[in-house]
Amino acid sequence: MRSLLMVLALFSALSAGEVSIALRASVSLAQERATLGDIAELSGDESLIDVLRGMTVAELPDLRPRHLEADEVRRAIGLGLGRSLAITGSCELSRSARQITQDELVAMAKASVPLDDDEVTINVLRSTGAVIVPAGGSEPNIVAMAMDNARAGDIPFRVQVMRGEVELGRALITLRIVRTRDVLVASRAIRRGERLGPGEIRSQRIVVGRTAPSYLGTDEIVGREARNDVSEGTPFSASLLIVPPDVRVGQAIELVVSNERFHLSARGEALNAGVIGQTISVRRAADGKTVRGVILETGRVRLDQ
Repeated sequence: MRSLLMVLALFSALSAGEVSIALRASVSLAQERATLGDIAELSGDESLIDVLRGMTVAELPDLRPRHLEADEVRRAIGLGLGRSLAITGSCELSRSARQITQDELVAMAKASVPLDDDEVTINVLRSTGAVIVPAGGSEPNIVAMAMDNARAGDIPFRVQVMRGEVELGRALITLRIVRTRDVLVASRAIRRGERLGPGEIRSQRIVVGRTAPSYLGTDEIVGREARNDVSEGTPFSASLLIVPPDVRVGQAIELVVSNERFHLSARGEALNAGVIGQTISVRRAADGKTVRGVILETGRVRLDQ
């Protein structure tokens, strides 16, 4: 609607006289569009100038310079003005720039590093430097993303300067990340199959590696068994420990069969290890036959019907 009103106003002003347009030799703008008033000195009929001054003659989405000649400006204005406009000169047109400093980019990369309750030391190893973007428009948004899933070590970050959904520029920054944390470790050498108590654990500060495992708390350690031999000072992770079975291989167990009318039991030998609720194989002592049953509690298995 606004453009239509401008066209009508322009045509109504044509009879009033001519306008001289002298293109400025060089213009730098902090905006996405250049108007005729931005790039030229206008003289002549004031009513026509008022309409022409705000007309767009060039788009400036990036920092690429543009050279405008008189004929190009005339085509941009259009509207069949004929000789009503006297356009002279040429214009070197550019979008003014804004610098996003290296410090700003590095700060955003550092801010994207998760701390995870660790003590984290971050140093800049490499950086591609500042990013130059078009000035003006809405405030740019800086977004950083790690290009490596590692938790520590030398990790590259892609840092983008965005305006809305449009990327204005990017940088590559490599951070050296060192993590330390307090974890629970073995207070002495522990043998495979040994059940752990509070006396087998102590706290120790360690440097976290690139792929830090999930370290265990006290409640997750006490009462479990070592899957393999564990050296003194080894941090406890889930892969080192197992939940002790309620029935072990070769253990003598009671086989039971029961319902509302009767209850029978027999002796047997567990052929598998398992915990309460699991189904295992059992060799009956009476005839050596292998049967299957569900572990009810330590030493008791309910025979499958």
